[in-house]
Amino acid sequence: MPELFNQGTLHMSTSPIARSASDLMWSEVTVNRIAMVAALVLMVVALRDIILIFPALLRCIPFWKGNKDVEHSVSFSRTRNSVALVCGIMFCIVADRYQLIDPSWRAAVPRQAGLALTAAVLAGFVLLREFFYMLSPLRSRSAEYSCTVRNAFYNYFILFALAAFASVLLMEAFRLPQTTVKVVLLIEAGIFYLLDISRTAQIFSSRYGLFPTILYLCALELLPTGILIFTCTR
Repeated sequence: MPELFNQGTLHMSTSPIARSASDLMWSEVTVNRIAMVAALVLMVVALRDIILIFPALLRCIPFWKGNKDVEHSVSFSRTRNSVALVCGIMFCIVADRYQLIDPSWRAAVPRQAGLALTAAVLAGFVLLREFFYMLSPLRSRSAEYSCTVRNAFYNYFILFALAAFASVLLMEAFRLPQTTVKVVLLIEAGIFYLLDISRTAQIFSSRYGLFPTILYLCALELLPTGILIFTCTR
């Protein structure tokens, strides 16, 4: 009887079956690993600037004039711009990792190109928003009022990005499900966006009436955001 089993033929592969790119986890994609390391290095380099500008950004939460104070200082505004760029890079990674941008056509994009797609969508939103401002009377890059209105978004974005990073680290430490992390990040994004809109409306109303303020908000702030949400969900 034992000799019957010794004469059998093994038809299975003797080597492990290679996993397809679609089966890889986000952290197993080489492009994502490289981007994560590079972003962490940038974050460490920008840490001094973040600490420097953080108190001024916190003042933008309760007072709309905090945005004006940031813009009034040339050094502060330049520091804010560099920090916003670093936070933008980090946020692209977080948004891709937790699929905050998840359109139906995303499945057709190779896994290795997912981060590039997320970065392209977010960069497109920023460029579209800047394009709308260039068509408006607030196109000036030297007038303090125009810069305050246009760049207030980046002040609140930095605060949101820092809060999102802290939340992700905390929730990952407690090993919460990815869906929970995604919901928390979306809630935080909504809170900071509403804060941005309310403070931007106050900046507009300090010079314009109610009706022009509503028109400016719809055309320059709400429309680009609506296009972004439509792109991310359709």
